Amino acid sequence: MNTKNRNLIEDNKKAENQSFLYYLHEEKVFDRQSLADLCHYVEKIDSISIDQLRDLHFIENQILRHLVYHFDSNDLSKISNLPDEYWEYIESFEQAVTKLYDLIKYR
Repeated sequence: MNTKNRNLIEDNKKAENQSFLYYLHEEKVFDRQSLADLCHYVEKIDSISIDQLRDLHFIENQILRHLVYHFDSNDLSKISNLPDEYWEYIESFEQAVTKLYDLIKYR
């Protein structure tokens, strides 16, 4: 899907439009490409609002919740194709978001 004209933060916040959280929440699939698209989108941001940072925090929180649910033996939610090195993928997103805090700090 073409991501150039899409707001991937908003898509992920709402878990729609084949975003990473759409796949994770609705399909129970760890979609590497949609996560890579989100990371790339975040890395290209050169100005960000506090509201967008809140949205990214929400997205990070939702990703972590899905991972916790996956590993919780009392929860029926399982991610069908969670890669063994899932944390490496998540860390890329975390690093991209962390860099955005510097944009706010140095404004």
